[in-house]
Amino acid sequence: MCGGHAISSVAQRLRYWRRILDAYLLHKGSSNLSFWHTDLAWNTLTDEDRQSVRRYPMNFSAKTAYRGPRDAQGVIMLDYKGSLGLKYNPNAIAQLALGWYDLHLDALAEGNGTLAARFGEAFLAQAGWFLTHGREVSDGVHLWEYEFPFEFREPLIAPWRSALAQGQAISVLIRAYGLTREEEYGHKARLGFNAFRCEASAHPGGVLCRDEEGTWLEETILSRPNHILNGFVWALWGVRDYAVWSGDPFAGRLYHEAEQTLARRLDVYDVGFWTCYDDSRKTGPPIMPASPYYQRLHVVQMQAMYELTHNDVYLQTHRKWLAYADNLLYRLIAFLWKCWFKVRYW
Repeated sequence: MCGGHAISSVAQRLRYWRRILDAYLLHKGSSNLSFWHTDLAWNTLTDEDRQSVRRYPMNFSAKTAYRGPRDAQGVIMLDYKGSLGLKYNPNAIAQLALGWYDLHLDALAEGNGTLAARFGEAFLAQAGWFLTHGREVSDGVHLWEYEFPFEFREPLIAPWRSALAQGQAISVLIRAYGLTREEEYGHKARLGFNAFRCEASAHPGGVLCRDEEGTWLEETILSRPNHILNGFVWALWGVRDYAVWSGDPFAGRLYHEAEQTLARRLDVYDVGFWTCYDDSRKTGPPIMPASPYYQRLHVVQMQAMYELTHNDVYLQTHRKWLAYADNLLYRLIAFLWKCWFKVRYW
């Protein structure tokens, strides 16, 4: 029995490394990385943006240059290479939609109605995916899951749910409702938000975690919650959008609780010269260092949080983490550490 398990484990690692080499080295230009590794930017928010659901805190317009695979409806699919191949990724679909929405708002600001309409149609082509996909579990919770397995601290078995996917889907659906006034978008946003009403440990659709330190929105649902930073922030913006749009008191309280948790506990992601991907205090060692991409993402998210809240803790953190990213020695140490982590633990 033990021998069979060992053989299975070795075969699994070999499949993983074959996919990684294909995606990261041999065919990076056509793999899923060609979508993710684009320029990262935040939006400068106005008072109107902060008081309504308008500009998203991050700017994803660079994503609209993606020329990878689409399905028959024009919805993007990502190529993970190896045995995974082409897959829908709800997070990616939402970000492409939000990128087109950025361009839509830009065209409106320039008074170009024709271009604004074109970008609006491109936005809705992606937003429509959230109307026809996903599944409803118990208590009216609608999930947009990742329907493929993924290697992580604990293997993520398909289908797996995520506060990140829920939050960004809600941000898209609310904007689609504002653009079209079609109630189906609002209805799906309400069902999707129900995932934030449930504890991840107690409900098959829950993505919320409360502990002695505060309220967390979990990108991955693990037996030991790991509080992934980038997923927490993106999920938080979805909760914020829903609270503003719906006026739901629960959503407003949840946003306040989770935002205060984030502001208090940014230190857990800081290793003194770089950031880490998640909270290893909860999962146990090893610490998972951020890749260069995620370091840049954390920097941008902190500035975006400052744009949204005007809380100086985010601006100070942005500046500190940007200084880490600009330090050549720190980048080299972090890169070697990340390589070692991948080889040793994945």
